[in-house]
Amino acid sequence: MTKSSRESRFAAPRASAIRWCMGGFFSALFVEMGARRRRLRVSLGDRASSIMEFLVLAGLAIGSLGLFVRAWMPGAAPWGFAIPFVFVIGFFLIEARRQRANAAAGADTAKVSANNDWIVLLWSFGCALAGAAAFVIAWSAAPPPVADEEFWTPPETSVPIDIAP
Repeated sequence: MTKSSRESRFAAPRASAIRWCMGGFFSALFVEMGARRRRLRVSLGDRASSIMEFLVLAGLAIGSLGLFVRAWMPGAAPWGFAIPFVFVIGFFLIEARRQRANAAAGADTAKVSANNDWIVLLWSFGCALAGAAAFVIAWSAAPPPVADEEFWTPPETSVPIDIAP
């Protein structure tokens, strides 16, 4: 192997999945998340947007972590543990859809982002409500019945009984 072929091999590495994710999708995702928070704060104000963010995070947390309050709650609503994962996967799919629409729209990216804000807001509240519903269903579920202990009595032939009537 000559020096020039080694240099050409290392000079232009192949496109990897890590470079694609970090270079394109995730950087655009984080930029859009920051812009979306700024647009939310402008339209609703600081307090209302903070309350909305708190409600979404509380709904996701109570739907999964809140199921550990009582011992029978995970069995009553086991789907509550999947809600944060469903939220993140849905958020990534919505973001991929937004990025494809931005590429297709060209210069009209502000309109695509504004329309996408409502989709993200509804998805967030839907997942938060599903988390709260999982907690409420599990909280209101009756505990499983306790199995009655059977009292063991020894056979009559094993213990001599000398009780006078």
